[in-house]
Amino acid sequence: MATAVRLSGITKQFGSLKANDGVSLTIESGTIHALVGENGAGKSTLSNIIYGLLRPDSGTMEIDGKARSFSSTREAIDEGIGMVHQHFMLVPTLSVTENIILGKEESRFVLPGKRLGTQISKLAGQHGLEIDPNALVSSLSVGQQQRVEIFKLLYRKSNILILDEPTAVLSPPETERLFATLRSLVAEGKTILLITHKLDEVLTVSNAVSVMRKGKLVGTVQTAATSKEELARMMVGRDVLLRTDNPEQAPEQAVLDIEKLGYVSPQGIEKLRGLSLTVHAGEIYGIAGVEGNGQSELLSLLWGTFDRDGKTDGSIKIGGKPTLGLSPAEIAGLGVSMIPEDRLKSAIVAEYGIAENLILGRHREQAFLRGIGFDRQAVRRNAAAMTERYDIRSSTPGANPPIGSLSGGNQQKVVVAREMERPGLKLLVLAQPTRGVDIGAIEQIHKRIIDARQKGLAILLISSELEELIALSSRIGCLYKGAIRREFSEAEVRKGREHESGFEQEIGLHIT
Repeated sequence: MATAVRLSGITKQFGSLKANDGVSLTIESGTIHALVGENGAGKSTLSNIIYGLLRPDSGTMEIDGKARSFSSTREAIDEGIGMVHQHFMLVPTLSVTENIILGKEESRFVLPGKRLGTQISKLAGQHGLEIDPNALVSSLSVGQQQRVEIFKLLYRKSNILILDEPTAVLSPPETERLFATLRSLVAEGKTILLITHKLDEVLTVSNAVSVMRKGKLVGTVQTAATSKEELARMMVGRDVLLRTDNPEQAPEQAVLDIEKLGYVSPQGIEKLRGLSLTVHAGEIYGIAGVEGNGQSELLSLLWGTFDRDGKTDGSIKIGGKPTLGLSPAEIAGLGVSMIPEDRLKSAIVAEYGIAENLILGRHREQAFLRGIGFDRQAVRRNAAAMTERYDIRSSTPGANPPIGSLSGGNQQKVVVAREMERPGLKLLVLAQPTRGVDIGAIEQIHKRIIDARQKGLAILLISSELEELIALSSRIGCLYKGAIRREFSEAEVRKGREHESGFEQEIGLHIT
């Protein structure tokens, strides 16, 4: 079989950290090759070298058998390499067609016309990627936006496609459609490098998988000859508990009580309708649902960040106190902590250091203050403790680099550490708490969530990962078009957890 990419002895160093340490990797043409590893293992650095975003300090690269060394992404694109980043590179105010041709316009004086729209529609039909060429990107779902990113690569005639965490924000049905598309692309002879943390997906869709750990390539195996347990062991360097230990616990008094909650946006669109649920101390209430069914609006109402020009009805009570209309600071003062669904938009300041991000929203706590300013030593001590406890990794260990320089998974660890360590907690609202996080860190975060529940906290868990919901939840509510369509009792969830076969499909019936 021909070779699409061959890397030999690739090394890339940032300060004292070797992000890539003598990596040699071969990717065969016409295959889906998965690249897995813990957060900070060097996967993104390696893919950025292939795509021309970074230049290696040493080592060589061959593309389709020819030696290549890219000094820009333009050179890589011209060589037939394309990349879909974890955070999409789209302009929301432009149409699908305009985004696809952006940077590759045939003429700057001619606007895209009907011919290009027809070409896009033809590509859509070939690969099962239905899309309206004239739709604004801002009106599209996350899954549809990802299709636009893939269309960009097809329009540029990319033969080697690098996909960085492509399913991180997709629902199960969207993931299945994506995999069908990837298989059709490979059938046409294209080569795909799939970077992901989701080992079940690796086993489902890839032909071969390479594992990285601490900048080095641990090994490459054929997918058909490996297992989830072996891959996890290669990634982390130890056996990983793939099943969450979730002992029974009797729930106590109600902490969060939502009664007939409704919300109509300022544009007159009904987002929530008669939503009711209760979360007790000592239980985890999981919400399952395809994104776009009211999760974002529920979170904004819980945290006091909703658009006040919209119309609300019903009630939210925390500890018996009505909270609709309160500010986030007032809600936090009731013992509430939230991990939002979009860390870049709502949870971190990319230009601030790790230490500063670890006290965002907690900066008024007396432990971090001295006189009229901050106690810098206390802030640093907190950062050192949280960095060690949650295994937060950066390219400059022991320093305080901007959080924007960290991998997505390590950014998420910062948010999880900050919110789960707040003093005086009564209610944890967790939205996609393990999004973009590696399997070892997921194991750790899941244990901390269970520990928090065991200590008597009430936890509302919103996740697109059905496996995560089943593993952690006491009860599960299925959210569909702004309402709980079906609620699975504690007994039903425990039975589903113990007899896994078919339970995810049963939940899926009520969220689509």
